[in-house]
Amino acid sequence: MYYVGIDISKYKHTFVIASHLGEVIQKPMDFDNSHLGFTQFLDKLKPFDSNQLKIGFESTGHYSANLKQFLHVQGYSFYQLNAHLVKKFSLSLSSRKAKTDKIDCLAIAKFLMTIDSKSFTPLSYHISFLKSLTRHYYRLNKYIGKTKVELVNYLDKAFPEFTRYFSSIYTKTPLTILLKANSLKSIANMTRSRFDSLNKLSRGNFNYSKYIKLKQAAKFSVGVKDKYYWSLLHLTIKRIQTLENEKEKVEDHINLIMKDINSPITSIPGLGTTSAAIILSEIGDIFKFSNSRALIAYAGLDNSVHQSGIESSYGKVSKRGSKYLRTALYNVSFPIVNNSKLFYDYYFDKKSRGKSHTLSLIWVSRKLLRIIYFLLKNNQEFSDQVI
Repeated sequence: MYYVGIDISKYKHTFVIASHLGEVIQKPMDFDNSHLGFTQFLDKLKPFDSNQLKIGFESTGHYSANLKQFLHVQGYSFYQLNAHLVKKFSLSLSSRKAKTDKIDCLAIAKFLMTIDSKSFTPLSYHISFLKSLTRHYYRLNKYIGKTKVELVNYLDKAFPEFTRYFSSIYTKTPLTILLKANSLKSIANMTRSRFDSLNKLSRGNFNYSKYIKLKQAAKFSVGVKDKYYWSLLHLTIKRIQTLENEKEKVEDHINLIMKDINSPITSIPGLGTTSAAIILSEIGDIFKFSNSRALIAYAGLDNSVHQSGIESSYGKVSKRGSKYLRTALYNVSFPIVNNSKLFYDYYFDKKSRGKSHTLSLIWVSRKLLRIIYFLLKNNQEFSDQVI
């Protein structure tokens, strides 16, 4: 068996080939993150039987994405390694404080000799793309939330009474009113034909009474009489609409990938497709976790532990690991409680023992992860009898 350790970086990668005895067959060599560079790297691999090659590199975000695709197309399997574990292993090889790409790739090759795990599978490509999409979705949601706060701030200055007449100012009707207006006076002077179009747009929710009251509110509003704020309102609304459209397109891509994956976790009642995608993409390969406790720790839902001598104590949730996974689990916990007898009983059992709503949902999140671990490991759909 021959071991190929690759140190990944943005513009170039460094690799080394070593035998199972630790003998360096190919000295550390750089190759560019380009077609030419990949071809040169492939030429160094061709003399070896692909079944006798074990290729590995650290999981370093998107910098390895192009190389992963290239290796997959060329028919080579490879291993993505935990960067933290590789670092600890590398430090154990020498007491010298030295770090170079050549040293790192050799450490990766030697680390490969010590592990026995599954190589990267075609399913992992779906998961990798899904992770990029779901994290972009997460950022979009965050940015949309901030932009909506901006909108409210401008509206508080331009027309502070406006929000009283709508349960949400982010629906089509109120946003259309604001986009068509360039001052308080233009809202106060809305015509009957304008009302008819708004009433139709709202499917009757924007009734004549609201129309008259809104006009009166605009007429006597204490809002700042400056068109500057109305310009900012228009720009902010258009930004929200652009972001919402982008979010819809991302959701469409997520739905297509989830349809191809057909994961058993989508059978959990109350777990939406997008939330399931976030959870699945953040977990990745379930077989890299030895048990459900390791998965819970990865999500940062385990309790911190302090031990001294014969005494030990458990603190709050550690909140280490993937914040995206932890947030998604907590957000879906209550909808799942409302849709599953198993989780409903579990939640109210925790509540009956004096735990708060928030703490009970954290316990539900942990149980959800244990069940997800079971479903993925056994490729089995959910039922309320699963424990």
